[in-house]
Amino acid sequence: MEETHKTSITKRTLLVYTAIFLAMIGAIYSYSAVTGSSFIWNSDGFTQHFQLFVDYVDKLRGFFTGEGFPLWDWTIGMGADTITSYGYYVIGDPFVYLGILFPPAYMELAYHLLIFVRIWFVGASFLLYARKMNVTHAGGLLGAVMYAFSHYVIYNVVRHPFFIMPMIWYPLLCLGVEKIFRKESGVLFAMMVALSAMVNFYFFYKLTLLVFLYGVVRYSSLFGFSDWKEAFRTLGRCVFLYGVGVLLSAVLFLPMVGGFLASSRSPEGAPINLLHYPLNYYFMLFVNALTPGTYLWTVGGFSMFALLAVVFLWRRRSETGVRFIWLAVSVMGVMILFPFFGSLMNGLSGPYNRFTFAFPFYFALAGAWMLEQRDRLEKRDFQIMRYALLFFTLFYTVLMFVDDMVLFYLNPLLIGWGMWALLRWEKSGRFKVNWRKNIPVALIALTAGNLAVNALGFYYPFGKNAMAETLEYGESEAAYRELFGGLEQELPEDSLYRVGVTSKDNHVRNQFVYLDLMGLNSYLSLTDGDVAQFAYDLESGAFQVIQPLRNGMDDRRILNHLLGVRYILTEEQNERYLPFGYDVIHRADSGPGYIVAETDYAYPFAFVEDTWLPYTDFSDLNPVEKEAFFQEGAVLEDGLEVPGMQVFEEELPVETVPIELEPVESSVQQTGEAAYHVPADEGQVTVTFDNPEDIAGKDIYVHLQGLDYERLDPQPLVAQDTSYRMRVFFADRQKSILQSNRYSFSSYFYRENMLFNMGYAEEAEESLTLQFDNAGSYKIEDIKVYALPADEERDRTVAAERRENALEIHTFEDQRIEGNIQRPEPGLLVTSIPYTTGWQAQVNGEPVETVRTNLGFIGLPLPAGELEVTFTYRTPWLTAGILISLFGAGLLVAYRYRFVRRKK
Repeated sequence: MEETHKTSITKRTLLVYTAIFLAMIGAIYSYSAVTGSSFIWNSDGFTQHFQLFVDYVDKLRGFFTGEGFPLWDWTIGMGADTITSYGYYVIGDPFVYLGILFPPAYMELAYHLLIFVRIWFVGASFLLYARKMNVTHAGGLLGAVMYAFSHYVIYNVVRHPFFIMPMIWYPLLCLGVEKIFRKESGVLFAMMVALSAMVNFYFFYKLTLLVFLYGVVRYSSLFGFSDWKEAFRTLGRCVFLYGVGVLLSAVLFLPMVGGFLASSRSPEGAPINLLHYPLNYYFMLFVNALTPGTYLWTVGGFSMFALLAVVFLWRRRSETGVRFIWLAVSVMGVMILFPFFGSLMNGLSGPYNRFTFAFPFYFALAGAWMLEQRDRLEKRDFQIMRYALLFFTLFYTVLMFVDDMVLFYLNPLLIGWGMWALLRWEKSGRFKVNWRKNIPVALIALTAGNLAVNALGFYYPFGKNAMAETLEYGESEAAYRELFGGLEQELPEDSLYRVGVTSKDNHVRNQFVYLDLMGLNSYLSLTDGDVAQFAYDLESGAFQVIQPLRNGMDDRRILNHLLGVRYILTEEQNERYLPFGYDVIHRADSGPGYIVAETDYAYPFAFVEDTWLPYTDFSDLNPVEKEAFFQEGAVLEDGLEVPGMQVFEEELPVETVPIELEPVESSVQQTGEAAYHVPADEGQVTVTFDNPEDIAGKDIYVHLQGLDYERLDPQPLVAQDTSYRMRVFFADRQKSILQSNRYSFSSYFYRENMLFNMGYAEEAEESLTLQFDNAGSYKIEDIKVYALPADEERDRTVAAERRENALEIHTFEDQRIEGNIQRPEPGLLVTSIPYTTGWQAQVNGEPVETVRTNLGFIGLPLPAGELEVTFTYRTPWLTAGILISLFGAGLLVAYRYRFVRRKK
C-alpha cells in the first residue's frame, strides 16, 4: 500500500492500540460490572464453555502436580475420550492454559479476563500483518479497532468465546503467505497452520479455504498468472509448508479428526435448498449490515467507516495494491448469497456462514487504506457515499418505528453522516493546515465510538439486550454445585454404579463432570457415534445428535438397568416419572425438594452373556421389543460368532394394545387414512383402550410412525419455523417430543417416528390423550400403543443372574479396569463401556480383540476357566500423532536450515 504519512507501525502503535482497547472495554462492559452480569450465556456458555474451562484447568493442575492426565474420563456422559470431547473447546486454546495462574476460587474471573486477552490479540495480530503491508501508524490503529471490535467478536464474547480464535490466526496466516510470496522464510506460515489446526479442527477447515482464497487473489493482484511456472513453484512452496504445519499439529489434530469421524456428527448434507436462501435472509443482510445482528451466522454490524471505505475501494478496485481486498470481499459477498457455499464452508453440513469472521479483516484493511489515501477523495466518491448513507438512513428510519429501537438504529447513522461531513470538510480545504493531523485521530475516535455504540446496542436494553440471556456473575459454579441440592453426597463412594435423571431434567447436561459422578448425560459437539446409534435405534424420545443419552433414556426401565443406572436424582415433583422399581431412599430436608431413588435391579458394569441376536434380526423389532430383548441377551453384528453363545428364538412379552381414536371437540380433523388437519394449537385426540384392564401392571408406550408436518400457511420463500411438538397425557404424567426446526442445523435431524414412554400403569386406565401442540397438517402413518409387563420378580431374577456372571472388578481407574471371573463355559463379556478402538483388552495377559456389542458398547469374547481380564485405554491415533509431529518438526528444522544456507 502506498504511504501518505511517514509514521509506520511501531511499538508505539501497539501501546496506543492498547490504550484505545482498554477505553473501549471500559465503555462497553462497565455496565455489566455495575449490574453484576457475566459473559456466561445461560445456554451453551453455562453448560459447555465455562464448565469445560473449569474442569480442564483442574485437569491441568492435576497434571502439573504429578497426578497425570486422564485420557478417558468416566464423568463425560457414559465415559469419553478427553481429547476428543474437549479438543473442540479448550485443549488447543493457548489462552486456556493461563487459567492455571489463577486460584481455583477465581475461575470465573479468569474466564472473563481471558476473553479480553483474546480480543486484544485480535487487534494485535492485525497490526503485525498491517506492518508487513506498510500500513501507517494511523491506518493500523483504525484497522485494529475495526477488526478487534467487529460484531463477530462482540457477539461471541457472550455466545462462543473460542469462536474469536480464528480471527487471531487469520491475519497471521495471511502474513505467512505474504512472506512466502516475497521469498522470505515460511516458518511462520507452517507454525500458524500447526497452531490453528491444534486449536480447533472445525475452524481450521474454514481457515484453510479462506487462506487459499487470500493466496489466489493476492497472487493474481501482485503477479497475475502470466508466468505459470513461477505460479506453480510458489504454490508448491505453500503446499509443502502447509503440509509441514499439518504434520506438526498431528499430536492433537489427528486424534481430534479421528474422533470427529467416529462421532455422531459426521456431515450429512443440508436439509434446505442449496440454491437460494429464504427471502427474509436477504432482507436481513441489509438490516444487519451496519447494526449488530446475525442470520444463519452471516454476521454484520460493521462500522460506518467500512461502508465509506468500500465505496472508496470500489472506485479504485483495479489498483494493484488493493485489488486483492476488493476481489476477496467480492468473492465472499457472492458466497453469502447462496447456501451451497455456506454448506461447503461448514464441512458440507448446514449452511451456517461462520466464515464471515473474515469480512472484518478485509474491511479493516480497506478502512486503513482509505484513511491513508483520503486526499484522493473525489467529488464522485462523496456523491456515492451520500447515496449509500441516504439509503441506509431511509431504511433504518422505517425500522426504528417497526422495531421500536430508535437509539439502536439512529446512533450509527449519526456517526456515519459525521464521518462523511468531516471528510468533506477536510477536502474543502477551509480549515487550518495544522488541523489536518487531527483528522485521523477524529476518524479513529468516531469509528471506535461507532463500534462501542453498536456493542452497547447489542448487549443492553435499548437494543437487543443480549445480556439478559447471561447469568449473574458468581452464579455459575454455585448452580453446578447445587444441581441436586447437595443430595448426591448421600450416594455411596465404595461401589461402581451410574447415576441417572428423569425425562423432566432437561437442564442436566454436563454438570455430572463438575459433580464427579458417572452418569449418562453429555452435551458436547462431538459424541461417540456408536452410543448415539444405540439411542437412535431405541428411538429414545430425548435423543439429539449431540445429546444422545439424556434425560434418563426417557425413563425406560430396562434401558436404565442395562446402562447400570442404580440411582436417579431429580426434583421431588418428578417422582411420578421414576421408572418402575426405583424407590425413593432420600429426600432433601430443606430447600427445593430433591430426591434420591434407588433400584436393586441395575445390571453390573460387566457381565457374561450366552444369548445373542444378530443386528439384522434386532432391527426388525419395534423399539419396545428392542428394549425388552436386553433382558434376554446381547446384540452383535451380523456374521459374528462367539463360542458358547446361542441365538435367541423366543417370543418377547410386548403386547400391542387395541385402541380407538376420537378427536376432542373437532380440534383435530382426520382428512385421510393417515392425514390430520389441526386448525389451532393444542389440538387433541383421545386414544381409548378397548380393554382397559389389559394395561394394568405394565409400562405403556405410544408409538407414532411415518410422521410429517406442514404449517397451515407455508411460505416457501420465507424462513418459517418448521418445528413442531407432539405431546401425550396419560394418568398423571405427560411427555413431549420436539421435531426441531430444519434451520437449526446444529441440532436438526428428521424424526420419522416418535416413541413416548408413559410409564407404569398401576391400574386400568380407559384412555390417554395425544396432543398436537402446533397448528398444521400432519401425516401419521400409524399410531400404536404397546404394553410391556413390569414384573418385579422378573427384574430381580435377571439382575441376580447377571450379578452371578459379573466380572469382579478390583481396579477401576480412568484408563484401566482389571477384574477376575471364573467361567465353566465360553461366553461374551458385555460391558457398558462406550465402543471405541482406544480400549484394548487382555485375558490372562494375552491380547483379545473387542467387539461391538449392544449397538454401541464393548464386548469381549471369553474362554472357559479362571480369567484375569484387563482393559486399558489410549486415545486412538495419539501415538501416531506424536510420531508424525516429531517428523514434521524435523522437516521444519531441515527447511529452516536449508533456507538460511541458501539465503547466505
